[in-house]
Amino acid sequence: MMTLLVNGVRAFPEIIRCIENAETSVEINMFIWRDDHIGNRMAEAVLTAADRGVQVSISMDRYGVVLEKCEECKRSFFHKTQTLGERISSLALEWMHPGLAKPGFVRDEYTPLYQRIMSHPNIRVSADVFKADHSKYYIIDDRILFLGGVNIEDKENGCDISGRVYGDYMAKLEGRQYVEAFREKLATGRDTLDGLFFGLNQKLPQRRFEMEGLYLELINRAERELHITMAYFSPLPQFVEAILAAYQRGVRVSVVIPAHANFQDDSNRRTVRKLLKASKGGIAVYLSPKMLHTKLVMSDSLISFGSTNITKKAFHQLDELNLFLENTPSAFQKALLESIADDMAGAWRVRQPKDVEYRPIRAFLEGFLV
Repeated sequence: MMTLLVNGVRAFPEIIRCIENAETSVEINMFIWRDDHIGNRMAEAVLTAADRGVQVSISMDRYGVVLEKCEECKRSFFHKTQTLGERISSLALEWMHPGLAKPGFVRDEYTPLYQRIMSHPNIRVSADVFKADHSKYYIIDDRILFLGGVNIEDKENGCDISGRVYGDYMAKLEGRQYVEAFREKLATGRDTLDGLFFGLNQKLPQRRFEMEGLYLELINRAERELHITMAYFSPLPQFVEAILAAYQRGVRVSVVIPAHANFQDDSNRRTVRKLLKASKGGIAVYLSPKMLHTKLVMSDSLISFGSTNITKKAFHQLDELNLFLENTPSAFQKALLESIADDMAGAWRVRQPKDVEYRPIRAFLEGFLV
């Protein structure tokens, strides 16, 4: 059984319910886990399970600490201190992107909840290894798999510190066959299910970076429809050319990005401006007032969403995870199409390149970062 969970508002209650009702094991692989309301609620759910004897494994990437400390409450649940280099990086990002965080210096605290998690005999935490792992997933009792793009933080549970609504997806895959297929993919790179597979960028146990090729193949095989909703969308030539080629062969192409992304906003705008100019406004470009954290690429035959942005860093440096499934009628597909329609209805279409302004120097500098 597969269920689409649109936004953290719907995803978190179901994830927490499943963790609290776990019988034997909980595995969490997460990029961002803040010390805020939803971060603490998730930790409480983990403790509820562990207190009943459930074995819990939590893997947090040290790479995430820079972003945890430069946005929102600036408190990390697991990364309580920073190195000098990490602190400089956080301050630089906060300076480049004002308004994303609570002003001033914020000191992280070793809260009682944190101490209970770290000292619990049934909970294992890995938080100090730098893996550059951007993927997000949960495995519960070896029979439930959640995956997608939602980090554990309040802004994913409604809106950010400025009041902007967040948009994202998680999928719930219920059945041992999904967990077994996922573990097989992680271990060997083999896909074992019909109609569904996992796209991975993975450095260990063996280097497999397949997301760039999978995205391009999906775009190149589009026959009638191509839709992209992307949080961070760099103007990579191979993607601009593939999207334009799809449009030129008669595919109806639509692209939705945040009107003002929290990061790499100018790079996003440069990308859609290129698409508008080359297609003479034929590609439908929408700017959303939401901070769409979504990474969705969908054709008439295939759907993909997960953690992978269209950026150089996503394709060549970060561990990433996406779900791929056939675009056929189902409750899952219906929920996804309704979500896309809702995002587009709330956005505004831009038809002329001049209507998408960006700062060239800033976009150039963002190219080195993303």
